[in-house]
Amino acid sequence: MSSRLVGVVLGACLLSAAPHPAGAAGTDDEAIMAADRAFYEAFSSRDIAAMKAVWADKAYAANIGPRSKEVTIGYASVLAYWSSTFETFSKVSVAPSNMHVQSDGKLAWIVGNETAELQPASGGNPLNFETFVTQVFEKDGERWLLVSHHANAVPK
Repeated sequence: MSSRLVGVVLGACLLSAAPHPAGAAGTDDEAIMAADRAFYEAFSSRDIAAMKAVWADKAYAANIGPRSKEVTIGYASVLAYWSSTFETFSKVSVAPSNMHVQSDGKLAWIVGNETAELQPASGGNPLNFETFVTQVFEKDGERWLLVSHHANAVPK
């Protein structure tokens, strides 16, 4: 794992108890949640162009999906992961719930749940499962861009 990614994740963990900077909570929270919604819209519509737009073009961008066997690191690798996912499944429905947002003004993180239904392109039964999810966003100018997505299945 790159030292930058470790720093992003560690920073998110250490700052999770920190209050919002004065005046930052309302507008930033709305913008962060809009960026999060854009991710789920891109995911559920299987739109790789929209998925490219929500991710930061950074070497430390990281993705771990509930079916991942390894951590995907780097913008190009993350986009390849999503492209492969969109080819593997002909229909995708992922809905977030119970989302909690926190920000220090430069980094933001959202933790919550997802309900997923994925229809394999090869046919067969759809995959239905619940996940815990953590999304980490980084502010780039006025935009919040995704730098880390981690979803793992809720144990049954």
